[in-house]
Amino acid sequence: MTNKNMTEMHPFERMLSVSTADIELEIRGIKEVAWADFLLNPRKLRGSDFLMRWSQGVWSEKRLIDASNKTEQFYAIPYGPSGTAPTNDVRAFELYFERLEAAGLGNIKRPDLLIFKIADKPFVDKFLKSIGGEAELPFIAENKLQDLISKAIIAVECENSLWIAEKMPDYKTPMKVQKRLGGKLGLAKERPQLVPAFIEDKNGHILPYVKFEGGSLEFTDEALNILKQF
Repeated sequence: MTNKNMTEMHPFERMLSVSTADIELEIRGIKEVAWADFLLNPRKLRGSDFLMRWSQGVWSEKRLIDASNKTEQFYAIPYGPSGTAPTNDVRAFELYFERLEAAGLGNIKRPDLLIFKIADKPFVDKFLKSIGGEAELPFIAENKLQDLISKAIIAVECENSLWIAEKMPDYKTPMKVQKRLGGKLGLAKERPQLVPAFIEDKNGHILPYVKFEGGSLEFTDEALNILKQF
């Protein structure tokens, strides 16, 4: 699929698109098949590979939001569509992207999170309440969000690693002095778990996938000092 074709597609189709290499069957000599639209329609949820990528991104956002809020100095909110999109209902998920397209924002890539100083939390909470809550942010043009954006000190794009730490080449590297431990030797604590999950579409089709749960994230003193400079 060419880049040009991808940009012309509906955002929901781009998100769940199936390349020619992924089509596993070919129908010849049949003019009409009643179930073909459901099987081959790219607007239907593709499968576990997409669900895993999506849930991993949402998990990463939540970890950073938790870490930011735990500092009691900063405050983070989801700004891109991934943090507010429904994840347990296929039709609701599709309607979400249709609404995003109708708002004229389907081709805009926003950062996942905005981080604010805790002193600005009352203003942020009041602003969010005035627009109907965090879930409405993806559907509002940025020229109407300037009061909110102007208060943000940093925008963040969230990703997570798919490596298992103890199987990496440097796993047995000796411990080093950790600033978060007050100069003591140590390693990063708390490992997230991989747990089974699934959604079921209106036809009773079950789509299993694996998602992250648990774990934690902490800002280093160096990161906190950088944020304090804004």
